[in-house]
Order: sequence, then C-alpha cells, then structure tokens
Amino acid sequence: MAAAAPELVDDTTYEILLHIPPDDPASLVRASLVCKRWRQLLTDPAFLRRYRAFHRTPPMLGFIHNVDHSSNSSYIPRFVATTSPSPFYPDFPPPSIEFPTYWWALDCRHGRLLLQLFNPIDLMVWDPTTGDHRIFPQPPYLDFYCTGAVLCATRGCRHVDCHGGPYLVVFVGTGEDDHSWACVYSSETGEWSSQASIAFDSYVEMLPGLLVQDTLYFRCERGKRILGYDIGRHELSEIDPPPLGHDVGILMESGYGGLGFATVEDCSILLWSRYVGDDGIEEWKKSWVIGLDFLNPVGNPSLSWELAGFAEGVHTIFISSEIGVFTIELKSGQVKKLCEEGYYTVVPYMSFYTSGRRNQLKTEVHYQLHGQKRLVFN
Repeated sequence: MAAAAPELVDDTTYEILLHIPPDDPASLVRASLVCKRWRQLLTDPAFLRRYRAFHRTPPMLGFIHNVDHSSNSSYIPRFVATTSPSPFYPDFPPPSIEFPTYWWALDCRHGRLLLQLFNPIDLMVWDPTTGDHRIFPQPPYLDFYCTGAVLCATRGCRHVDCHGGPYLVVFVGTGEDDHSWACVYSSETGEWSSQASIAFDSYVEMLPGLLVQDTLYFRCERGKRILGYDIGRHELSEIDPPPLGHDVGILMESGYGGLGFATVEDCSILLWSRYVGDDGIEEWKKSWVIGLDFLNPVGNPSLSWELAGFAEGVHTIFISSEIGVFTIELKSGQVKKLCEEGYYTVVPYMSFYTSGRRNQLKTEVHYQLHGQKRLVFN
C-alpha cells in the first residue's frame, strides 16, 4: 500500500490560500470544504487581515440599480451579483429595518451604501456585509436637485476593511437661486456641517459621485458641467467637461489617477483625462478610444449603447443597452456580460467577501454542505 501524501505545512497552505482571487469567492468556499484545517485558516481573523492586505483593492461583488418608482416595480431584484456565490443572504431591505418601500441608491464606497428613502424623506447608510445601518434626516436646506456620497472617515485608512469605522456623508444640491451647496454629515457627531456655497447655474444629477484624492466630483445637467467639492477645504468649484459634440458622459478615474471623463460617440467610447498643461492651466486630453462594434449582435449593427457607471479602484466602466449590462476593465481590456436587462445607471458594490465576520464564510459552507436555499437580495 502506498504511503499517504504528507500534509502541507501551514506556511505553504497559507501561501496557496493567499493567492485565491478575491473576485472569485466560490473558490474560497470550495477551498474551505477541502478539510477542517483549511476551513479554520480561511476563517481565522489573522489570515483574513493578511489576505486583504495582500490583495489591497477590494473586488467588485455586484451592483445596485435604481427602478422607476412610478411603476409597480418594488419587487424587482435591486442587486445584480458579479461573483458566485453571492455574498448577500438576507432580503433587501433587512427585516429588522423599517423604512418605505421606495428608495434610491445614491452612492457606494468603502463597503457602505448611501440610500435616499421616501415618505418620509431620510438618508440611510448601510453596510450589507455586517448589517450595520443608520437612518438620519437629510440637510434642512434640501433642494429638488441633490445627491450624495459616502466615504470612510478614518485617517490613514487603506480602505480594505472599513467595516465598523466612522464615515462621512457629503450631500450637494442646486437651489432655485442659481447656487449650489454642500454639507457634510459625520457619523461620529451625528450632525451636519455648515453649508458651503458657489454660484452655479447647472443642476446636480441624482447620480453617484467620483472620489479623486481629496475631492469629490458630481455630474451636472447631463454632463454639461462638473461640480467639485474639496473635502479638506470645504469648498466647491465648477469644471467644464471635455469639448464634446453632445451632452452625455460619465465621470471616471483617468489612467493617471486623476479626473477623467467618458462618453459614447459613433459606437465607440471616448476616454478623456484632465491634466496640467505647460502653461499651468488644467486641460482635457483625449486618451483612448474603445470601439463597441464587436458587442453588437448580428443583424443589429445600430444597437444603442449608454454609459451606466464606473467602479473606482478597479478601473471598470459599465455600459448598457437593450441586450444587457456589460463591464469593460480598462487595464486588461476584458469584457464581461453581467445581466440580460439594461439599466440607466448602476452603483457598483466593492468589498472583500471575507470580511472580519467569520460567520459569513461559515454560513456559506453550511449552505454548500446541506444544500439550503439562500434568500434573494431585493
């Protein structure tokens, strides 16, 4: 009889498990089923911290989309998973949270979702991974044209595991007096800051913002203008978009880590970067063109494509049409179809599947072993 193969030492096993791609949580689940020791390692807090530090950037686990509240659409699933298995078990909203049926996803960053609730009109910050949430009133000087952004408030944080820490909510709006304003809510104080204001005659859209270093950017009037908010200085600024022949585009990170802009023209995506010219003045420069003809199905060459969103940190653009939502990973050029339905705008959700909660992976293992049905994230 042949001798049994020696068990892998923990250091070697650590290295093997450490290299499991974070955007493939199914592999983590399968690895945890190999043996009891592997399961212990994969649920060990020390390993989870090392795993997050090794991979640095949290993967995109899916996206949330908004629905038309004027129609009977409250039961349409609002979360589309981009990984298998899905990291979410409970329905949305969680049964323990009582708020109106209708809500709008404004932003998602550092593992948290910012939602606007209706009837009454409130805001909610929710961490789907931990279940932590807080509902609080919107600013008293609310306008019809407004949006917000949520971000981690911990100094020096690398944003690989922000769950449970303090956060800020930046809310911006445009009033009837041709002025735009911004204020900041702190989870630590539970209060809104004073209002920063600027003369700005373009309305703010109800879309996710873009965080570049210490500045948040918001699209205004279908891309005709850009509103910038400097978090440290509590100041607003206005920025003209690239010299485009039309008025629809989305904000994105440039290849240099600065402010970028994208639009669709003649079945191609045009990417722009904002940089400082030789005269010291910031200018826009066309950096890349991505053709979309290869995505058009045979017999429908005139398919209309729209830019639906951008995922920070992973340099991924969402495009949408009547045949579904696709992602284009700009660094690798990889294209992936996410679903069969098209959506006007999407809000990407990024987080490590292996959060600090050990029960998350253990629960998934239980489902895999016993074949129990998971609930749907709505």
